[in-house]
Amino acid sequence: MELQFLIVDDSDIVIFLHTEMLSYTNLTKSPLSALNGESALDILTNFKGTENSYLVLLDINMPVMDGWQFLDEIQLDSELPTVYVIMVTSSIDSIDKVKASKYPQVIGFFEKPLSEENCNQIKKIEVLKHYF
Repeated sequence: MELQFLIVDDSDIVIFLHTEMLSYTNLTKSPLSALNGESALDILTNFKGTENSYLVLLDINMPVMDGWQFLDEIQLDSELPTVYVIMVTSSIDSIDKVKASKYPQVIGFFEKPLSEENCNQIKKIEVLKHYF
C-alpha cells in the first residue's frame, strides 16, 4: 500500500512548482495532477477498490468544480479509496481554515506555493507518517 499524491490546481505553473518541490523533498517523483475538482474526482473514481491512499493537495478557487465542491463530493462516495486532503491555497482567510477543518479528510492547510518546510511538515502528520 502506498501514498499517491494528487495536485489539484487550475494553474499549470503551480502544478509544476508543486511537482518540483515534492520531488526535491523526496515525497514523490510522479504526482498525479488535475486542473479542477471535477477532473480530480474522475481520477479518484478510477481508483475505486484499490488499496492505495491518496494525498490531495487542493486549491480552493478553481473553475468547473472548486475545492469546496470537491470536498462535498468526496463525502458522498464511500467507495473512493482513502483520501487525505491538504488545502494549498492563496487564501489566508481564517474563515476558509475554519470551513476546511469541518471536513474529516482535511489534515492540513498551507499557503501557496508549497515550501520545503510544508513538505517536511507533511512527513510528520500523524496519519501519514507510516508512508515515509
